[in-house]
Amino acid sequence: MRYRPFGRAGMAVSAVSLALDGEDLKSAGAWRDLVHAAFEEGINAFELRRPSPELAEGLAEGASAVPRRLLFVGLRVEESEEAGPLVRGIEEFIDRSGLGYFDLLSVEATPAPPRGVPAALRALKDQGRAAWLGVAGDHDLLEPHVEAGGFDALITPFNILSGWRERHMVRAAAERQLAVIGCDPYPARAAELAKAAADEAKPGWLAKPTLAGAGTYAFMCDTPGWSAEQICLAYALTEPAVASVQTVSVDREHLASLAEVPERDLPAGASAQVEMARFSAERAAGTERRRVMRA
Repeated sequence: MRYRPFGRAGMAVSAVSLALDGEDLKSAGAWRDLVHAAFEEGINAFELRRPSPELAEGLAEGASAVPRRLLFVGLRVEESEEAGPLVRGIEEFIDRSGLGYFDLLSVEATPAPPRGVPAALRALKDQGRAAWLGVAGDHDLLEPHVEAGGFDALITPFNILSGWRERHMVRAAAERQLAVIGCDPYPARAAELAKAAADEAKPGWLAKPTLAGAGTYAFMCDTPGWSAEQICLAYALTEPAVASVQTVSVDREHLASLAEVPERDLPAGASAQVEMARFSAERAAGTERRRVMRA
């Protein structure tokens, strides 16, 4: 596993990080085993969502052998949550898990300027219950927050479908010394486009191979030694402004297949194929919009 600096925090985080949703596993033992598996793969960065008592207990058991300074744990909350109960829940989880503090507390971005929850998170930071504050969401929601400042990090989808606007925002955030965590590296839409293009490119029986898949995402399904998900993760990791790319997995073998990606070079020509495929998809979408407007 390779490690990257986390913005201005002065800490190194694993290039691949793991999101833990408290509703995915039902026992502390299962969470402990998953955390152990992540450590064995070199993953030291986690983000918690909808944390449960079982997750707190499993994380406490799984992380007990790792010095706290080497562990990066964040928590993402929703702006819609009530500040009082939210703060009590965060403090209870910190105490139950033995973490002492969260490295990153993040709030979901909203169209309107957030009010109560960010203020509550800032108070927790002032009390030493959090080291840094972040904001999470899509490009359009995050852009005003990046411009306004007040956060140390942002969490945003970053993948092969991300265009120049998303890339500009990520790089602008990095220039402001905000740490950037990319999430959703293998979106469902990318998988759909890859499968559809691969099916279309398959030659019929006795037919000669063609270039039907050129300029599409078909290559993701037929690159030897790589799964489509691994290609997408490797591509997201090529962006130097991203400190870590967040994955989701509760299966040990699946997690191991993702954790090995930072140690591999993206297949030759894959970056160019991604750019050509995205350009073709954007051009097709633009043509369809114009057709609908003329109708």
